[in-house]
Amino acid sequence: MYKQFRCVDGCSDCCKYRQYFPSVKYGKTGVLLLPHEKSKIEEIAQRNKLEIKILPRVGIGRNMMGSGPEEILMYQIMGRETQGDICPFLDTDSDLKAPNGGYRCTIYEERPLACRAYPVNESTNNRKPVLDTRCQFCTANLDIPEKGSLTRELTALKSIKRHVRIDRNTPVWRYATHIGEERDSEKFLPEGWLIQDI
Repeated sequence: MYKQFRCVDGCSDCCKYRQYFPSVKYGKTGVLLLPHEKSKIEEIAQRNKLEIKILPRVGIGRNMMGSGPEEILMYQIMGRETQGDICPFLDTDSDLKAPNGGYRCTIYEERPLACRAYPVNESTNNRKPVLDTRCQFCTANLDIPEKGSLTRELTALKSIKRHVRIDRNTPVWRYATHIGEERDSEKFLPEGWLIQDI
């Protein structure tokens, strides 16, 4: 029987640690934001007097100068630490905790779709949903159930997929953040847009 997803007691890993994707040379990625979410998140940050850094993530098409995409499909909220970790909306200073005892998300009710979909991700090779194996809960529960326990998360993932459509004949661009651990810095590409194959 598949267990209902719930955060492991005391865990805030998904909000604290960022990963290199698709490889270390691109730098660490931030929390995925769709274009219609970007201004909302900026407004929330301003309202809460938080300094945030939002960078592009993925774009499509070839602009006239050939130096970047025509359209940005996704943005990303970068972590507040220099190596790219810790979401700026994660309250690590307060004694108030999340229901699981981990650090509290200060925008939980207004969080982006990517956060609502977590720990469900789209597989890079077959485009079917998979669980994030870095999630402490998911390491023990690696199958996506057909119905039930991850309904909200799967619905959020479907919403992201509806907004992000890429034609196989359209050039895809990925933004290199140049952010990560100091020990990896010599491997990073310069910050900016890079064209890639789909």
